[in-house]
Amino acid sequence: MNKYHETGVNWRKIKAEYIAGGISQRKLAEKHGVPVGTLRKRAFAEKWNSKRKVTETEAEQKVSQKTAEAIADNAVLLERAKTGLLRRVVDMIENYPATSAAEVKTKQNGALLKYSMKDIAAVLSVLEDKTVKASVDIEDLSPLTELLRDE
Repeated sequence: MNKYHETGVNWRKIKAEYIAGGISQRKLAEKHGVPVGTLRKRAFAEKWNSKRKVTETEAEQKVSQKTAEAIADNAVLLERAKTGLLRRVVDMIENYPATSAAEVKTKQNGALLKYSMKDIAAVLSVLEDKTVKASVDIEDLSPLTELLRDE
């Protein structure tokens, strides 16, 4: 056994910390109180650099996959929101023929809600634009959030 093992140097921990990334060999040696040359020799012998690169590549792939899944989920949610909103607008137009072109009224939870056609058009425009980008903030839909909720 070498003298660093005997004095309590935890090489597994040092190696794991290096491979996880975010710290240089020099800083790691300082942190754990070992000579930087000894750490570098051990890192070279055990191929820490290549293991670190593999870990970084795997992490990047996972991030890319999660990002792609989130974008796909957002696209599905946007399509559902557009479909639901359009369905409700058509329903209101068919069921409230006396409604002026300037506003649509609907009863929800006992309250009479009014929406201007300008608000409806603005939300539909945002949804159409965001479908391409596959992202939308709930604030973009705020004028008609009640319409998007199930009754």
